[in-house]
Amino acid sequence: MRRTIKITLLITAAALIMTLGSCSKWLNPGEETRVVWATILTSYDLPLSEEYPYYFITDDTLLYCPMNHTSINDDFEPIDGQRLILYYKFHSTTTQVESDQEETLEPGDIKYIDIVQMQLVDTKNFINTSEPDTLGTDRVEPQYLWFAGGGLGTKRYLNLQLSIQAYNPEKHTFSLAYDLNRETPLEEGYYCLELRHQSKNDPLINNYTTLLSYPLEGACIEEGVKGLKIKVNTITHGLKVYTLDY
Repeated sequence: MRRTIKITLLITAAALIMTLGSCSKWLNPGEETRVVWATILTSYDLPLSEEYPYYFITDDTLLYCPMNHTSINDDFEPIDGQRLILYYKFHSTTTQVESDQEETLEPGDIKYIDIVQMQLVDTKNFINTSEPDTLGTDRVEPQYLWFAGGGLGTKRYLNLQLSIQAYNPEKHTFSLAYDLNRETPLEEGYYCLELRHQSKNDPLINNYTTLLSYPLEGACIEEGVKGLKIKVNTITHGLKVYTLDY
């Protein structure tokens, strides 16, 4: 059964709610199926010498082991650091005690799950360039920008939810770039980036939403850096700078 989907771009209002956090209680889309933001790891030291081909570290700092990984699409190749929205159910065993109360999960807990669906989020690195315009100058509308992840040895990430106008959204590309022409990477203690969007002359027909995730590493998280300043050519307000504090 195919259980992996790459997020493309027509995202419903329910998905917009998901970007605000990863608490499974209020993101619960059904009585049994839950949904959470997570990062894939391909190795993790578990007690009792247990091994799985990959693991999920949720943004709530929980470790999920997929019990039904053999039923996932054969073309799926797990990549360390890949971000995703994970739909899952807790794996039921004969030793589990049934309860009508919601289980309290603590950071660091290990849980065994069955994957319902994985929606892979485009996970990229920042680009250093002296020619940022070559990465695109088209408009894009940020809806949400937030930091997440960082639990159990994973990196922290900058997540973005963006709105674009498009006919074929698959043609569009996005980059977060540092302009090498700057005299200094910092402005008022914030590391400066530019969000670049290239539509490749795609007609502006419909509104679409996409999700992106970028690992925070290198110069942008050096000691003394307060956060990020991201310059965006927005649809509604033209050039605008978004400031995010760590």
